[in-house]
Amino acid sequence: MERCIFKIQDRYVSMSESEDPKIKKANIRLTDGSHVKGQINIKDHDRLSDLLNIGEDPFIVLFNATIPGGLGGKVIFVSRSQILWICPED
Repeated sequence: MERCIFKIQDRYVSMSESEDPKIKKANIRLTDGSHVKGQINIKDHDRLSDLLNIGEDPFIVLFNATIPGGLGGKVIFVSRSQILWICPED
């Protein structure tokens, strides 16, 4: 069985005007050793760690994401179960 660590998507999903995004930049290291850098909407949480510890969604959505090797400006869905660490950028 193939294990999906992240999925890349070329289109952006617009948010409704009532949503006020809280955007955090982050570097993520995955269990397979790959590295992803991008922006995360932490939604109604105060910190990125709250999204990881309290959030119920099995995926973290990164936008304006970059993967080493030339892939940049994409939307990427990362499985929370595959994250080794996240380093927020202030």
